[in-house]
Amino acid sequence: MVDIGKLNRRITFLRLETSEDEMGQDRSEWKKYQTVWATVKPYKSSEYNFMSKLKPEVTHRIYIRFRKDITADMRIQYQGHVYSIVGPPLDMDNQHRMLEIQCEEVFEDVKY
Repeated sequence: MVDIGKLNRRITFLRLETSEDEMGQDRSEWKKYQTVWATVKPYKSSEYNFMSKLKPEVTHRIYIRFRKDITADMRIQYQGHVYSIVGPPLDMDNQHRMLEIQCEEVFEDVKY
């Protein structure tokens, strides 16, 4: 169990919102949804070969107070980095007190 006193980092959840532009085309954009207190723990860092180039992989586990509105299709923004949620948030010990969110850093600007 994570001590609630260790929820000492601010993270922001992002949701993908689709809107229509002036030409009638769908346009998707990640928008801020909710900012909460969290514990952020790096879990694994590695690289693997993707199309003859090294691709970084950085995973974290993030703990927040229990909420029902957090889903796996969201992203998390923390200290200038963006993380995709890689599975459904886990209700720790099924007590509706804490969520464990496993996520992976998004490297959109890296060319492969």
